[in-house]
Amino acid sequence: MLSIAGTLAAGADPLPAGFVRLADIDPTIRQDIRYAGRENFLHRKVDGYDAPVCILTAQAAKALSGVQRAIAAKGLTLVVFDCYRPARAVADMDRWTREGGPPDPQWYPTVERGDLIAKGYVGELSSHSRGSTVDLAIAEAARKSPVHQACGAPDGGTLDFGTGFDCFDPMSETAHRPLAAEAAANRKMLLGAMRAAGFRNYAREWWHFSLAKEPFPKQRFDFPVTAD
Repeated sequence: MLSIAGTLAAGADPLPAGFVRLADIDPTIRQDIRYAGRENFLHRKVDGYDAPVCILTAQAAKALSGVQRAIAAKGLTLVVFDCYRPARAVADMDRWTREGGPPDPQWYPTVERGDLIAKGYVGELSSHSRGSTVDLAIAEAARKSPVHQACGAPDGGTLDFGTGFDCFDPMSETAHRPLAAEAAANRKMLLGAMRAAGFRNYAREWWHFSLAKEPFPKQRFDFPVTAD
């Protein structure tokens, strides 16, 4: 069972000190918050997501805005799929995973549901609960029609990254090879842009980045994701 020792409970509004809604910092960044709806590996809303809104620490949001400015000159935009994740959501995912079940061709095509934790695809704790981790991709700013990748849900018109967000498969490892040239180039572009802004990548997920100098490195929060 997930332990959330050290979790800081707080009210939904106002946000805890140091947190902001990304739209208040940079409304140009596209938001497609998956765990607030059904387009995710649980096929349902996840506990704690009361609105499809990205919340981050102020430092992470400002750094992300810097990435957006850098790629906007190329006619591109960031698309965020998950930002701050309440500890209760992590616990919900943990319980769901332990219920077991067969592979899911859309999300985890080669792994049994009950093995997602052991294989490292679902964590008993998550850096997202510290508020400075974000899951994201890059899209053409003028394009919003869905693009379906080999594994993962349609990803809101993103560039080709070889897989979709939350594809629990070795193909999602950032340096996975072989990979089509276009997908490899897009992963390299995302990695370079995020590193330049002070983020580090989780090597098993090309979409997952954490601010290197995060303000709450040892704390996990549990306030719900709300619109206001």
